[in-house]
Amino acid sequence: MVNGYVGILLRVDLSTNTLKTEGLDLELARKYLGGSSLSARIIYDEVSPDVLPFDPDNRLIFMTGPITGTIAPAFGRYVVCTRSPLTGIWAEAHSAGFWGPELKFAGFDGIIVQGKAESPVYLWVKDGEAEIKPAENIWGRDTFETETLIKKELREEKVKVACIGPAGERLVKIANVMNDLEGGTARTAGRCGTGAVMGSKNLKAIAVRGSRYSVLPAAKEEVLRDYVKRIYVTIRSHPTVQIYASFGTDGIMNMMHEYGDVPIKYWTEGYWPEGVEKISGETMARRILVKQNACYRCPIACRRYVKVREGQYQTVEGEGPEYESAASLGALCLNDNLESIAKANELCNRYGIDTISTGSVMAFAMECRQRGLITDRDMDGVDLTWGNHQAMIQMIHKIATREGFGATLAEGVKRAAEIIGHNADGFAMHVKGLEMPMHDPRAFKGMGLQYATSHRGACHLRGLVYEIEQGGRIPDLGIHERVERFPVEGKARIVITMQNWHEVLDSLIMCKFAFLPPASVAAIFSMVTGWTVRHQELIEAGERSWNIKRAFNVRCGITARDDTLPKRLLSEPLGNGGSKGQTVELDKMLPQYYVLRGWTANGIPTKEKLDSLSLHDIANDLAKYSTN
Repeated sequence: MVNGYVGILLRVDLSTNTLKTEGLDLELARKYLGGSSLSARIIYDEVSPDVLPFDPDNRLIFMTGPITGTIAPAFGRYVVCTRSPLTGIWAEAHSAGFWGPELKFAGFDGIIVQGKAESPVYLWVKDGEAEIKPAENIWGRDTFETETLIKKELREEKVKVACIGPAGERLVKIANVMNDLEGGTARTAGRCGTGAVMGSKNLKAIAVRGSRYSVLPAAKEEVLRDYVKRIYVTIRSHPTVQIYASFGTDGIMNMMHEYGDVPIKYWTEGYWPEGVEKISGETMARRILVKQNACYRCPIACRRYVKVREGQYQTVEGEGPEYESAASLGALCLNDNLESIAKANELCNRYGIDTISTGSVMAFAMECRQRGLITDRDMDGVDLTWGNHQAMIQMIHKIATREGFGATLAEGVKRAAEIIGHNADGFAMHVKGLEMPMHDPRAFKGMGLQYATSHRGACHLRGLVYEIEQGGRIPDLGIHERVERFPVEGKARIVITMQNWHEVLDSLIMCKFAFLPPASVAAIFSMVTGWTVRHQELIEAGERSWNIKRAFNVRCGITARDDTLPKRLLSEPLGNGGSKGQTVELDKMLPQYYVLRGWTANGIPTKEKLDSLSLHDIANDLAKYSTN
């Protein structure tokens, strides 16, 4: 191990049933840090534009960061990167829990998977060794059962498992990779259909166990230990963190409703106070909360451990719905039944499907039904209408198993709209094929620009600009002023700044809910690696990461025409709520964004910009696209 990195990557070729290790180039690591950025460099180099998501030659990368597994708080995450079957472009899905640190304890920074096994398999990784094992006996099992069976077979109670459920096996395009499922808890590498890519390779799970390290040492361990004691106070004192610690991420439900940020009735309503209160974190705490849970070395403990004890929606004790799940399976569908949301959340975790996309495709189907574009007969007799939580539970089963109309919704909202026809694509809410997260950019205009330009499609986590638009300031990033949410002037600079910084966080890999100042993040990175790095160098690495992912998307056919938002957000203001009368004036922000990014008017990084980021080979590669 050198400077926080284990220094070893594991390569797995399922077609040839071979495994090999390779050293991590530390010069490359310093340039790309780790996580999604290092994965992007590998995928750009190894996955040509003609390799489709389900092709065996597509890569599926599980990557940690240099601080993962150390004593530093909020660095217990890992990322899954690939080409998305849902969008056809760049895909990354992040998860927390304990799987990422365990991979490093087992002696690897990351795993690069290619090929396709002849029959179902799982990967067993322990203390620098790896083995491909048959998985016919667990194929078809849900994610909770999968972990239990693997632990039993390996006789390793402390093993950490990342796996897919039946949805990933059936190539449902909104399928997730799930991890840390012991006792009903669940962490999710959600969004983009990474679980479907895993399923296309006949890879059911990756089980890891490490005893090489109990904690990854830092270059300046004692200095870091001292610093960590102080930084815990910084994290816990942040106002948003205090909400998350008290009520989970769903604790922001009522507050965001006041802003007009919570999407209601598939983005057509802005005011639903009684319903929002019924599905809020405070109500969850009163009615179904068992206890709080925390990920690896996390001082926040935003996870909610819940149980519905009676009625038709009884659940096991386990992971409760976070804000995104409560909003997508609740407000978006006009469902105010908290117990049904908890049950739906459990089912999504069992099947291994993304709660945001699942709620979104069901809400889309509800509007199609309301407009008369589909009928009960089309939906196999399932009465999927606004607020019908019983029908939602039925449809989740059908989506995850590709049964009947569920097979249409399993394709995601963009493709489902094309299948349904009748101009349904005019109100299908997605960006580049990825369903919208649960924050309405009519309430925070910068989020609209962030959604339109994000490399994986609509994504609130590729910048969290709405935190700045609530009055947040980050002096280390040059954001000294109070940023109002409705004006669009100057938003391009704010969005770029936040996107670049969040690329740093996604490369290190750090939980964004810690809200650590950039200078503190740079200090921790320096203590761990032994390199003297200021946050300005990290920001440059973030900008490099953003541009390489954009370059990957350009090769996949993305141009300025794809950097847009659904018509509903651009020209259909809400009639009530905290963002009443607002639309997103994307046309006023996007040209300035391209100029500040150093991209052409067609949204392609220029040679000058790429050269300035030491991406000379990519600059030459994109030259042919820049002239089009």
